[in-house]
Amino acid sequence: MNNKTLVVVLIILFCACNKEHLVTFSEKEKPLDSIAYYYHLSKDKTKDLNIRYQAINNAYKRFDIDYENTVYHKVLYQKSVIHYSLKQIDSLKHYNALLLEKTNATKDIYYEGKAYYLKAYYFDNIKFYSDSAYYYYNKSKNNFLAIKDSSQIGRRLLNMAYVQQSYSDFFGSKETITDALRYLLPDKDAKYIASAYNVLAISNKNLLNNEDAIKYYEKAIVNTKSNTDRLVYKNNLSIVYINNKRYKKAIELFRDILSDSLLHISPKQKARLIDNYAYARWLKDTLDIEKELLSALRIRTQENDKRGLIASYKHLGEYFSQKDREKSLKWFDRTMKISKSIKNPKGELEALSFLMKMKPEDINIKTRYIELTDSLQKQELQVKTQFAKIRYDDQLKVEEIHRLKDLTAKQELEVSFQRTQKIIYLLIGVILILIIVFVSYYLMQKHRKDTETKVYNTERRISKKVHDELANDISSVTNFIENTQDISTFSIRKSIGDRLQNIYLRARDISTEMTSVDVVNFQKELKNLIQQYNNQNMIVITNVSETDWSTVPDYKKIAVFRVVQELFINTIKHSKATKTTLMVKDAGKHRIVTYKDNGIGAIKKNLNINGLANAENRIENIKGEFIFETSPDEGFVATIMFQR
Repeated sequence: MNNKTLVVVLIILFCACNKEHLVTFSEKEKPLDSIAYYYHLSKDKTKDLNIRYQAINNAYKRFDIDYENTVYHKVLYQKSVIHYSLKQIDSLKHYNALLLEKTNATKDIYYEGKAYYLKAYYFDNIKFYSDSAYYYYNKSKNNFLAIKDSSQIGRRLLNMAYVQQSYSDFFGSKETITDALRYLLPDKDAKYIASAYNVLAISNKNLLNNEDAIKYYEKAIVNTKSNTDRLVYKNNLSIVYINNKRYKKAIELFRDILSDSLLHISPKQKARLIDNYAYARWLKDTLDIEKELLSALRIRTQENDKRGLIASYKHLGEYFSQKDREKSLKWFDRTMKISKSIKNPKGELEALSFLMKMKPEDINIKTRYIELTDSLQKQELQVKTQFAKIRYDDQLKVEEIHRLKDLTAKQELEVSFQRTQKIIYLLIGVILILIIVFVSYYLMQKHRKDTETKVYNTERRISKKVHDELANDISSVTNFIENTQDISTFSIRKSIGDRLQNIYLRARDISTEMTSVDVVNFQKELKNLIQQYNNQNMIVITNVSETDWSTVPDYKKIAVFRVVQELFINTIKHSKATKTTLMVKDAGKHRIVTYKDNGIGAIKKNLNINGLANAENRIENIKGEFIFETSPDEGFVATIMFQR
């Protein structure tokens, strides 16, 4: 995990507990003899770390006389955190394992989630076992999903995206970040939202989408409330300019950052900026930058910043490659040694690529480069596969829950239909008449020998007539039935109104379907639809441009297009969403389209599900599945799955 990741993780590690889970201690407790007093002292970051360590130990020792489950879990968690801060890794493992045991026994989901987080952090930053880290971050996320703690869900997804990114799973990282943005709350998670944009920028940079990388770095800079983080994001933006050979732009931004007084608070960031600034000037004008590079190296050595030392050694190697071959070889040799020591094969690989140019006759260097490249590719593939399996297994569990809920809802609906059998017959009769009229008209039009333009104009005229006449007539019938006094109960009148309203929506859908969809240029057609809703009021994040639709039958394309169109319309009308994601991916022979918004959501049983029923019917007609989930303040999620 890079420096940016470490900063974010440490902030998460030391952040205050969710207010819903804080325990209020009695004001009457004696300060020098209470768990509360010592706990709060251990949380005071203005105190020396050793004082905080003694305080949390004093709190922990008092549980034999003053025991309470939630308080105990809270103190255990803080004790584990302080052991990590003191680099007491064995103690961290011991007390966090104890926390997991106790929270599991008492069903304390919140602190169990925090314990899983610490376990993931241990595998991520101490053992460097990415698959284990990802697994426990995901378990932590599921705990917070169970108690609907949106902020903690978003933060765990952010951790998972960082792990994916560190192993070059950039597409997976982007997908995870779009999930995180749906959960992070603007009023309390501004820092993490900015960090999420930073992750998106890094992924796009590595996927060579440089314009998107610049856009998301700028979003991170605008959204963060931390001046220190803003300096980090500006530095990252400067690196993109260097990669694009826009050295002048990078140098100007570096100068602006270096003039900031906050830079002196973080020696590691200061060293990073001095090093990158000198490197950009050298690339632009081949200046003498040895003094600046060595200055950055001294700071990183003092701070024991091993990841930073890789960058310093590599830049010194490049610099001396044009001046002093022996010094250059020495610096690249140091690059490889420190990369091996912290299990960073990419650093070693970069050094080897330079050494091959300098010593083309050295077979050992070439052999090592090939072996390391193959090993890295295999490792990244294994890790990506493991990440995908964890997420896929999670998705299957969620889908099973959704299916059970849908089955229950359908059974309840069937009971309701049986109680109002006469009304159903009436509705079926009206629908059949509507279908017969439309099919007859359509068949008549098919037999005409007109040009394509005349056919198109006729279809538009029929569509308008159905919408303006049939739909309005049925809407009038709805009003009549709802106000008729002969119907005995309000629930029956309401049921009649709902079902006739469904006829109205079907008529409207038929009207809409008469307009054409460009199935030949379907990807462009879908992007145009998305662009209609991607504006200052709502951000739409999507990967449709990366998807091939040429193998999908035309009738399936049209069905998917209409459902996505209906979902966007419903979001605009009802959800008050500011962010929407539309992601497409393939799983075996199936294509999965996931639509999510961060709107106000709704109680599912209170929804007017006519429009969603239409969407479900469309997807069922192409032998697919349509699943949706929503609840108050949790947004809306719809999944479309069909065989390509």
